Amino acid sequence: MEHRDGDPGAVQYGNFMNYYQFNSASERVKLLPSANIWLPAQQLDPNLNAEIKPYLVLDVGCNCGDFTQLLHSFLEAQLRRPVHLLGVDIDERLIERAQLENTCPAKISYACGDVLNADSFDAIVASFLQQQQRDKFDAICCYSITMWIHLNHHDSGLQRFLSQLSRLAELFVVEPQPWKCYLTAERRLKRAGETFPLLRELKWRLDVEQQIQKYMEQQLGRQIIYESTPTKWQRRICFYR
Repeated sequence: MEHRDGDPGAVQYGNFMNYYQFNSASERVKLLPSANIWLPAQQLDPNLNAEIKPYLVLDVGCNCGDFTQLLHSFLEAQLRRPVHLLGVDIDERLIERAQLENTCPAKISYACGDVLNADSFDAIVASFLQQQQRDKFDAICCYSITMWIHLNHHDSGLQRFLSQLSRLAELFVVEPQPWKCYLTAERRLKRAGETFPLLRELKWRLDVEQQIQKYMEQQLGRQIIYESTPTKWQRRICFYR
């Protein structure tokens, strides 16, 4: 369900068809940090670039790819090395749009998959990494999707999501949605005659952003190394190594 008056409408999984009309991809890129956050210091020496393999990125919840393509350009300019990027989204229609509008198919790939469906997602990731002759990504990016995982898969599902992805990369980039966004999503879905049945059962609630950080640090052994200034929706992009 979508509207033409600036209201993004209501969706169950965050798969808005008009997402970048109300959340500018270029504005988000402006919040990203420089190369020294994306790479360990020992890999920043330009004299080593000829010996270093391409930088690999997984963008989970890539929507129609607008931000994914800007992220690719940003990282190649910052890192001064090839960047190969895989964008994954749960919505087949959005992936079809991303593929049609892909300006760099040699370095950017898209696939439709659900992170919490191991059969499909693991095969997508394994195929990409095998092509690159690697066993991990350098970075995984999860922008504004934690709420949708949480609402549809409970606290345990969000924890499993964070844990599974954390094993696949050196750097984990996440932009959690605060609790007020959950209430907004519920309100919009109610107008469409539906609800999120798990919302009332969630234990990670008012302090969900702090709970995610605590889980990343205490359970997954990661350290937060950078936090962006807030977006217009008061969300912070957090970098964990």
